Amino acid sequence: MRVKPICAAIMLMSAYGAPALAQTVAGTNAEIEARTDTEAATAAQAVPAAEAAAVPAAAVVQVTGLRQSLRSAEDIKRDAPQVVDAINADDIGKFPDRQAGDALQRIAGVQVGRDRGETSTVIIRGLPDVATTLDGNEIFTAAGRRLSYQDLPVQSIAGMEVYKSATANQFEGGIAGAVNIRLRAPFDNKGFTGTGYIEDRVNQTNGSGNTPDKHSPGGGFLVSNRWNTAFGEMGALFDVAVNRDNWAYPVQYVDRPDNVFSVRPDGSATRLGNVGPYAPAAPDDVLGQLPNIGGIYNAGQRERQSVHGAFQWKVNPRLTASAQYLGMGYQGRSGVNYVMSNVTWAPRLTDVVLAPQGSACATPQGAICPILAASAPAARFGNAYDWDPYTASSSWGQNERTATHYLNLGLKYADGPLSVDSQFGYTRSRFVNDTVIVDQQVPGASASVYSYGADGHGGFNAITLPGSGGNALQDPRNYVLRGLVQNWNEQAGSQLQWRTDATWRLGGDGFFTALLGGLRLSSRKASYHGAEGYADFSGERPGAAGALGPAFQARVPGLDRLGGAWYGPSSDFLIDDADAVRALYGAASGRVPDDPGRLFDQRERNATLYLAARWAANPGGIDVKGEIGARVVRLNRELSGMTRIGDAVSNVDLSTYETNYLPSASAVVGWTEDLQSHFSVGKTITRPNFGTLNPALTLVPSTVNLPGSGGAGNPYLAPTRSTNIDATLEYYFQKNGFAQVALFNRDIDGYEQSFTRDEVIGGQVYRVTRPQNSGKGRLRGAEFGIQKFFDFLPGPWANFGAQANATWIDGDNQSRTAFDSDTYTTTPLTGVARKSYNLALLYEGNGITGRLAATRRGDYVEQIAEAPFNQDRVVKGATFVDLSIGYEINDTVSLQFDAINLTRTKFESTLGEYMPRDVRYNPTTYGLSLRFRM
Repeated sequence: MRVKPICAAIMLMSAYGAPALAQTVAGTNAEIEARTDTEAATAAQAVPAAEAAAVPAAAVVQVTGLRQSLRSAEDIKRDAPQVVDAINADDIGKFPDRQAGDALQRIAGVQVGRDRGETSTVIIRGLPDVATTLDGNEIFTAAGRRLSYQDLPVQSIAGMEVYKSATANQFEGGIAGAVNIRLRAPFDNKGFTGTGYIEDRVNQTNGSGNTPDKHSPGGGFLVSNRWNTAFGEMGALFDVAVNRDNWAYPVQYVDRPDNVFSVRPDGSATRLGNVGPYAPAAPDDVLGQLPNIGGIYNAGQRERQSVHGAFQWKVNPRLTASAQYLGMGYQGRSGVNYVMSNVTWAPRLTDVVLAPQGSACATPQGAICPILAASAPAARFGNAYDWDPYTASSSWGQNERTATHYLNLGLKYADGPLSVDSQFGYTRSRFVNDTVIVDQQVPGASASVYSYGADGHGGFNAITLPGSGGNALQDPRNYVLRGLVQNWNEQAGSQLQWRTDATWRLGGDGFFTALLGGLRLSSRKASYHGAEGYADFSGERPGAAGALGPAFQARVPGLDRLGGAWYGPSSDFLIDDADAVRALYGAASGRVPDDPGRLFDQRERNATLYLAARWAANPGGIDVKGEIGARVVRLNRELSGMTRIGDAVSNVDLSTYETNYLPSASAVVGWTEDLQSHFSVGKTITRPNFGTLNPALTLVPSTVNLPGSGGAGNPYLAPTRSTNIDATLEYYFQKNGFAQVALFNRDIDGYEQSFTRDEVIGGQVYRVTRPQNSGKGRLRGAEFGIQKFFDFLPGPWANFGAQANATWIDGDNQSRTAFDSDTYTTTPLTGVARKSYNLALLYEGNGITGRLAATRRGDYVEQIAEAPFNQDRVVKGATFVDLSIGYEINDTVSLQFDAINLTRTKFESTLGEYMPRDVRYNPTTYGLSLRFRM
């Protein structure tokens, strides 16, 4: 592994300045007061378990509140052998955050993805391949490899560390980095502790003026105590949290075009078809393409509960036993309500507005300009229900739930130079989804649509029926029923894991100061099964309004840019009265029978051994310490399922194994007492998620004039591998705070990417998306961060502080030109934003704690070469602004006000100028909570 120039530069600059800066770093900090038991416990837990006993308890000035929390996080960062950033419990409590992922977005180099009003993904330095551990043990949700961060409330969290470089004793599995979540434990506190909260949040839906504000209550409490007994010191902790969310998440989409039109100078147009080459129908005509316009109104209720208990027993000064249980539950009922007017298949258009001739018109098939607006008169091409444009709505009633159980038993032994940490863990997680979908149509409707408006997005100008005034979508009598789709799936995952880590501290003044070693064994299972069924009427279609009584039909609040409300089947009716819906269509009651073609089972057995050595030296009076080692991972995998490509169906029954060698080396250079650097180099891997290995093909059938779609995994995916180099320069201010510059480089091989292509299945064309490993890629970048309370200022100004960090990333990748192709082209790395930053203004004083935070994730490529014109789909940069203000009424009770997404920021994607895709409206949330502590 060679050192890259980007990191070599900072090493050389630091080394050049070292003689002038050289000072002996105080090893004991004897002049500083001892930290509290809680701070010492926090710092000890921050390093991997086998190292904890070997890290001396650094002494710091005792402070309280937000300053104390920030200082504890600084200590973790400063003392760790690798590049790490942290956030602690008190700091988390000052944010308007309910779940774990919400708090992580405050850390340098970390961005999050928000979906349906909550944090759904965590991204480190632009990459989503993040391993997650609970106190060093692997944790996941259902059949995935990662934790659903939405499921874990901040109530149970003592702190979180984001590891951006790895050491040999860390769990492998994330080329982007790793997140370790520390759960609260009774020995974190000196004695009895009781905390809790009750709150109410109001969600304001953006993009839909018809949606009323919705209240979302929540609450939780924690009690913890420790006692001296005749059998040793014991401690117990219990906490519980319940959060309910009533949410809405409107989406307006502009789908890809399926046809090309010949546009005349008078603004009329004729459809040419969807198979090139294309030529204008008349000499003065211009080629144009018009995408389909529609929207989705997502809304529902979700509830998340957690129960956490912990027990610690200090049997004697050398031996401590512990037990920990965490249960997480989720239940959700939601409606996914579509509306569409598919104009791309209309034979004729009028009032056509074309984009200006230029780069927006350039396609691989010649100059084809985006159509910015057009009217599509109703045209019948078959029976009474075969009309273009196809104007319809569709309602999905989704009922889903997750249950995750995690149990950990541990023993820690420390005697003289030897410390041993042994833990046994068991995880079981299950996810269930039942969905009933009913489509309905407005036959004979004409549409006036725009794909690009004043703010860069599309919408409806008018949807009309002959002899019917106003918006035809807002009269329930205009709809007839079309098809019924019902599907369900169950996913389950379980794991037994055991690990033992040992550290032997060497005496004397030798170069090596400690030896580390460990063994980890795990057995992991993942399974998936489900089915899908379709039913439809033959002959005359019934009217939707009177099909199953007045409760069947519901008014959907809709989207403002699509003319407001429309009508569709009630999602509650589809969930609660599913058998009545099935009977209407002549389908059998209950679920569709299990589909053998969707069965998927996988088992992984993992054996890991690591060896490492810690070292220290003092060349030229500069303290240098570090770690070097290697992790060897042997994985055996058994996978069974069924794959389908086109009409070819085959069984998949694989038994494979792989051995990965993951060396790593790190160094911490103390240039002065306040200035230091971290250097590290190592290899990491990310294994494919179980869902992306599942070969089963899931299909969504086509409508009258919209192709079907589908998706499947790839059982032959290989792990993504990366060689990582990191270098930092960190300055720690005397009283509190730090400033740092970090450079990093990732050489990546086999990054996972999705490919969409048309496949003919049963005589029908489907757009099928499958994942595949790409070629070699590279990601490099820099981080800057600073954190400081302004205690050097006079008077009340000393109560203010600030946090700021910015990340710049540059990356590219060798992408296959087509699925299964051996030809590559250089493209951007998907999901990687070039620029991002976090800014926060802090205040703590006079019983008030406040924070105004802005988080920005810059532009990034969401999909490479989207069909039909091979254009990259780009997500625009977005800045979220959140506010949190707390006031301590007395020593035990405080009041807190939170505001999330004050700027009403939305998700926006585009294929380029004049060619938008999605606009997704994130809600704005206001919350008021009462918190107590004893």
